[in-house]
Amino acid sequence: MAVSAQKFRRGTKQLVMRQAIRATARLPIAHQRGILRSLFTLAGGLPMVRRKVRDNMRLALGPDVPADAASLYFRRVGWFMSSSLAIFHHGLDATPVVDEVKFDNSVQLFDEAVAEGRGVVITTPHWSGYEIIGGVLNRRHPTAIMGRQSSSPEHMARKLRWYDALGVQALLRPSGVSSMKDAVSFLSVLKKGKALVITPDLLAESGQGVETQVFGRPARLHGGAFAIANTARAPLLRLTCQWQSDRTVVITWERAPAMVRSSDRETAVRDAAQDWCRWFEARLATSPENWLFWLDKRWTALLRSTPVGAAAE
Repeated sequence: MAVSAQKFRRGTKQLVMRQAIRATARLPIAHQRGILRSLFTLAGGLPMVRRKVRDNMRLALGPDVPADAASLYFRRVGWFMSSSLAIFHHGLDATPVVDEVKFDNSVQLFDEAVAEGRGVVITTPHWSGYEIIGGVLNRRHPTAIMGRQSSSPEHMARKLRWYDALGVQALLRPSGVSSMKDAVSFLSVLKKGKALVITPDLLAESGQGVETQVFGRPARLHGGAFAIANTARAPLLRLTCQWQSDRTVVITWERAPAMVRSSDRETAVRDAAQDWCRWFEARLATSPENWLFWLDKRWTALLRSTPVGAAAE
């Protein structure tokens, strides 16, 4: 039986990750991070790859994207990947990363939300380093991260080791539609007063998720973060990265408007998701280099195949 292109790509990716982990296991942390940063700097120097990032940025945000945004993107990803590898091998607390992620005074919004006692739902896009930020948050207040299960046992074992190295609780749901069991586990985290980090910027399959407008185009996003917050009456927080240098990032916090209590739960979730999309676009326009997904296949397909102003299906 012929191996599909998708399976080939997945297999190749797993092989590269496996070899990278093995090759760097015995290296000092500084050397591990330096090698990965250099590799991503080289990748950003490839005209074809840099052009793809720049073109996707312009398709999403318009022609006025800063000239250096694509190059900065690879530097941000390089920090994330090099930091991740060091954490994977040594654990978060053993690396310099804990001192490279800082909070400004708006972190009091996080403290105040936790003090309310209903748990906190943190809705963040896939900013470079979002999971690392979750690990640093856990040092301040107990934090869990929602992720997805993998069909590959090897990948699944690596993912569990990664969350363990971060020191956070991982809530892994199947790649398909969430079940009642999933919802109960998410709500139980909030009931214990913990923070739950969820990334709403994952495109959903046709017929799933909630219909939104993002980048001037219709897109179906997973609305689980907003449904969970609505059920638990938990505060919704948003965070943004402000880089001070290639190795230091300051996290700023905002509290989302309270969700409208309504018997029409579907509308409340859709409205909250759309409000989040407006916030996301505004923050991304300021610092487009911070978003990991400029090379994501699904987002690339949406940006390149759906014209601005297209009607929802």
